[in-house]
Amino acid sequence: MGNGKGPQLTVVLAGVEYEFNLGMSVRAMKNFGVHELRIVEPACISGGDAIMYSKHAREVLEGAKRFGSLRGAVEDCDAAVGFSGILKRHKGSIRAAIPLSEFASRANEYSGKVALVFGREGIGLTKEEIGECDYLVHIESNPEYPVLNLSHAVAVALYALRKQRGTKPRQKRIGGREKEALIDIFKRLVGKYKFRNSARCVVAFRRVIGRANPTEKEGRSILNVLRVALEDIEGRGHEKDGAP
Repeated sequence: MGNGKGPQLTVVLAGVEYEFNLGMSVRAMKNFGVHELRIVEPACISGGDAIMYSKHAREVLEGAKRFGSLRGAVEDCDAAVGFSGILKRHKGSIRAAIPLSEFASRANEYSGKVALVFGREGIGLTKEEIGECDYLVHIESNPEYPVLNLSHAVAVALYALRKQRGTKPRQKRIGGREKEALIDIFKRLVGKYKFRNSARCVVAFRRVIGRANPTEKEGRSILNVLRVALEDIEGRGHEKDGAP
């Protein structure tokens, strides 16, 4: 999914436990035209069962890259989107999930590489891994039994995104480099104030930028405001007390 028809999608499996799910996830990737797989260790091997269940997508499996952390797996991506099946884990938090339908309708506004991050079969993504994602997405399913099998979740997500492929984005959006510049200067600005939980403020700002996906013009405007504010505070040479 690239070449002017939407973002370049990369599937990231964090700690996949079973070769069956690894193979079936790879098969789903090829079904929907996604060929880049990244695996976060520790994870199962790409052994005989994974090869068998991958069917004619073996080359995707064999081309998978393995990383020691999720941060390393997504550091070159313009956005990292985590998938979670249990909404109550995130209700009322800054990591509240958005529906897959909402994410899919906006996905083509990204022009670069987007990582779709799926967690372990047993516990999903860890709190630390969720912190590495720009925002969370949940697949709308039966609330009485909302958790999908890993490979099924991969297939449903890729199908929803493929349906939107080719729709024209309204305006050009900021890329990963510009987004990280915004987050970096916001982090420096927050560091000038004595907040009790400055890290939470930075995570919240990352979520806002990820969900808003600003245009290039909007991104420049926000960056200029933050830069002027930081320069003003640094010019005064002192820290301020912040709200809790």
